[in-house]
Amino acid sequence: MLLLALDTALGASSAAILDTATDRVVARVSEPMDRGHAERLLPMVADLFAGAGLAPRDCRRFVATIGPGSFTGLRVAIAAARGMALAAGGDAVGISTLDALAAPRLAAADPGPVLSVIDARHGHVYAALAGADGGAILAPGYWPAAVAAAAAANHAAAIIGPGATVLLAAWPEGVPQPGLVEPSGFPDIGWVAGLGAKADPRTAPCRPLYLKEADAKPQVRSPLRPARAS
Repeated sequence: MLLLALDTALGASSAAILDTATDRVVARVSEPMDRGHAERLLPMVADLFAGAGLAPRDCRRFVATIGPGSFTGLRVAIAAARGMALAAGGDAVGISTLDALAAPRLAAADPGPVLSVIDARHGHVYAALAGADGGAILAPGYWPAAVAAAAAANHAAAIIGPGATVLLAAWPEGVPQPGLVEPSGFPDIGWVAGLGAKADPRTAPCRPLYLKEADAKPQVRSPLRPARAS
């Protein structure tokens, strides 16, 4: 089975075609960018398929990172994956950005606990702490940086992801810094594809995983505001 994986949740637009029968990445591309994912992704995917001599209809599964991440960015890959899956009659599955960041380290020999972390601003992070077996120690969530840092310190965890700097700034005083810090700006698209190949569409839906509400909210008239005199 051929699979297309997409990622626009963080600081890049990325795509990869995976042959699940051989576990071989047929083609891949990643372009770092802070904005412009919507304009770049589909032309990038078209070039990827053309270079591989393939078309989206050749794929039976379409994978997207679903967040947490940029509220606008992550929806680009999700919409593309769902649209192509519908057109090709294939599956669409979603992979957590935090899982994708942690996956390479958890696959290493004797990985130890791993905390994947993304800067959520305002002194908070999106974070998840996994044990060496992949089991959750700190559930994926929107955490004060100090809370996530304390959890990582208590378990001597490796720190992976673009929120590493924020986490280290909140590190508990007097506690040794972590032995491994990898401030990766975005997931490795090959690992996104690999996780997507193993995912069950029934339990890994391709829909946004925000973990918090958007900062921008519609204005609502206060019920305490006095009514205008008639």
